[in-house]
Amino acid sequence: MNEFYKLILLFSLGCILSFSQCTSIGQGNEPKRSTEVVESKPQEGFAEDTVLIHKYHRLASEYLFQDAEKSMFYSKHVLRLSQKHQWAKGKLLAYNLLSTYYLLDGSYDVLRELSNETITLSKQLKMPMFTAHGKRFLGESYSEYRQWDSSRINYEHAIQIFTQLKADSSLALSIENLGNCYREKSRYDIAAKLYDQSYKMFDKMNSDWGRATVLQSIGYMKVRTANYSEAEKYVLQSIALFRKIQNRYGELNCLNDLSNIYYYQKKYDESIEAGLRALTYSKIYHSTQQTNWALVTLSRSYKAKEMYDVALNYSQAVNYTRRMIHDETIKRQYTMYQLMYDNKLMDSEIQQKIISEQRTVQRFLIGFSCLVILFAIFLWFNNKKLRRKNAEIQAALIEGQTIERKRVAAELHDHLGGTLASLNWYLYGIDKKVLSEEEQKIYESVHQMVGAAYKEVRSLSHNLMPAELEEHGLIMALHRLISKLNENKNIAFAFNQKGMNNRLNNKIEFELYSIVLELTNNIIKHSGATEASVDLTENLKTIILVVSDNGTGMIEPSRQGVGLRNIKSRVESLHGKIHIHSEDQNGIRVEIEIPKVIIK
Repeated sequence: MNEFYKLILLFSLGCILSFSQCTSIGQGNEPKRSTEVVESKPQEGFAEDTVLIHKYHRLASEYLFQDAEKSMFYSKHVLRLSQKHQWAKGKLLAYNLLSTYYLLDGSYDVLRELSNETITLSKQLKMPMFTAHGKRFLGESYSEYRQWDSSRINYEHAIQIFTQLKADSSLALSIENLGNCYREKSRYDIAAKLYDQSYKMFDKMNSDWGRATVLQSIGYMKVRTANYSEAEKYVLQSIALFRKIQNRYGELNCLNDLSNIYYYQKKYDESIEAGLRALTYSKIYHSTQQTNWALVTLSRSYKAKEMYDVALNYSQAVNYTRRMIHDETIKRQYTMYQLMYDNKLMDSEIQQKIISEQRTVQRFLIGFSCLVILFAIFLWFNNKKLRRKNAEIQAALIEGQTIERKRVAAELHDHLGGTLASLNWYLYGIDKKVLSEEEQKIYESVHQMVGAAYKEVRSLSHNLMPAELEEHGLIMALHRLISKLNENKNIAFAFNQKGMNNRLNNKIEFELYSIVLELTNNIIKHSGATEASVDLTENLKTIILVVSDNGTGMIEPSRQGVGLRNIKSRVESLHGKIHIHSEDQNGIRVEIEIPKVIIK
């Protein structure tokens, strides 16, 4: 029963621990934000939406330098569809597009938020390319707010990753951006070297876009150093390349720079011409910021030409545009933050859903484990019951065998033995003198045979269930058996014991005695030996019986008789082991080892 209580205690403890783990997951009003990316199972229509995501991404990329409004429209669709299915890679694609847009538009606060989101998500997904782009955009944001060291560190991280990935185009762009950072710090010598390195890389790739961006950056650096003629040359080259590849934003940006350069050169007509073209392109591109730059330059140029009415109109347009820029910035920030909030909210919902599913699975596993444990307990009790029943059967079998042996021994002793004794007595009553010499010989033979049969019956009845075995135990019974065997002068039997200070289990004593009796009978009948020994040794956990002789041994193991098979069956019933060693002319050695059960 103690084992039963232990099992129940372990079962209860396991259930308590399992349920406490399940409960701890669901505690609290808010789910904890996981540091891992939660990828939900794709919802219905994921395949179709994935196709749409890639289509919208391609359209957003195409419109990025042609029409900002359309590019933003498709980029937001990419983000919303990716959020719908919690497709992390789709989110990164959208973040990269939106970051480029907000960089071109000058919305650096939103750019910083997007960059941090990109870096966090890409690191979790182990997508270093997007991490590097996030670092590059973050560097642009820090540079705008004149945080030069933070800007430089992020650019250098991006350059390191792009170098490892052998992303030459992105690497060259990052080097140019680092040059811009040094240009804003007025470190023109370092900036010039970085521009030269970037231009050579783009030139090697035969990238007109890359060459155009570097030339424009060099042109702006020349403006900073008041070298306007050189600045004009570089910006015109950049415009030619942007026009060649039909990059509207690039041409628009360069036209604003060119208009500004002409203004500083006091070429007001050329400045107005470039400014009007920039104004036209800015309205097509839908860039309020570029529109504002064009209006500012036009206002200044008309004012320098003393055309104050026109200058005033453009100045008023500048004020209006600035208000528009402010309103659009607020709207963009609100829209972007709303998208990010929706994204985090959806992540939380999906995390909660996954936690709920995990809780359901855990409860199922706990229930299944309980059933398994209960079934195991049932099997254990059933097995214990069967073992107890088997023990009772074995005990009953031993008792039955003992009773049967006693009965057979009594029958032999009382009936057959008595009959032989009476027959022998009658033989004594015959007068041998009246018999002829031949008849006397027959009489003597019959008298001897009856006497021998009487002795054999008495010995057999005693050996079947000796009184010494039941009353005094195995050792006394074996001593008596060996003494009787030694009455036969043909074989000298020896009995040796070690330990054996306590009585053994009735079954063990009975079976060991039967085994010794069977083995010694085999020695007498079949071995042809002159010496034999019975050794009984008690160890801490086992009893070892060794019976050996110096006879001829067994010729073939396959010719083992019924007696030896009975011995093996008895050993197996005691859960023991038997080893038989037999060699020609060296006799037989039978080693038996059984576990002991001591009766206190």
